[in-house]
Amino acid sequence: MFPSYASRSFISAMLVLLLLNVLFFFFVTDFDNLVVEMGEAGLLENLQLVYLGLAAIAFFIGGLRSEGPARMFAIGMSVLMWIFFFREFEIEPTGPVSNYIKSHAFRWHEAIIVIAFAAIYVFRHSDYVRPVLTFVFSRKAWPFYLAAALIALGEVFEKMHGLAFNEFLEEALESLSYFTLLCLGVRSITAPQQAPRSATA
Repeated sequence: MFPSYASRSFISAMLVLLLLNVLFFFFVTDFDNLVVEMGEAGLLENLQLVYLGLAAIAFFIGGLRSEGPARMFAIGMSVLMWIFFFREFEIEPTGPVSNYIKSHAFRWHEAIIVIAFAAIYVFRHSDYVRPVLTFVFSRKAWPFYLAAALIALGEVFEKMHGLAFNEFLEEALESLSYFTLLCLGVRSITAPQQAPRSATA
């Protein structure tokens, strides 16, 4: 029903890619100038946007390729990635569009649209909710909990004010989390689909 997000070959490849990300972060970061490096226009901030945008697209495509509860889960993850994307997106308010994106009104409109979309989707496919929740709270979903743990650990370093290196660790951990989600999004596309043909979304 759901793609295998925890197969040994996929997890091994993902861990190797995560390690390469870590090495890349350490080699390209100027630790003597962390205040500038960790700015909103810094490499890690931009990488986070790239990872989140690609993850949103990947999960959406994975959802289109899936059926039933697997489609609901993948589409939900795509929406979540876009929410994260706009949370991380920083833009100077220099015009009507940028002013709107930076406004509280945008956050409210975003929330209303997401809630309305979710309510309609769940209402139309309420029989998918239980299988999705069963998957989410199963051990098969542990890679998603890994991504959540990386974000949570990054938040811990964010609370440690005063050291630029703590900010680097926060941004690096968030980047690794979003890259993990990107890998999982790609997996939703490439993994063999096991949903029954009779299920539709």
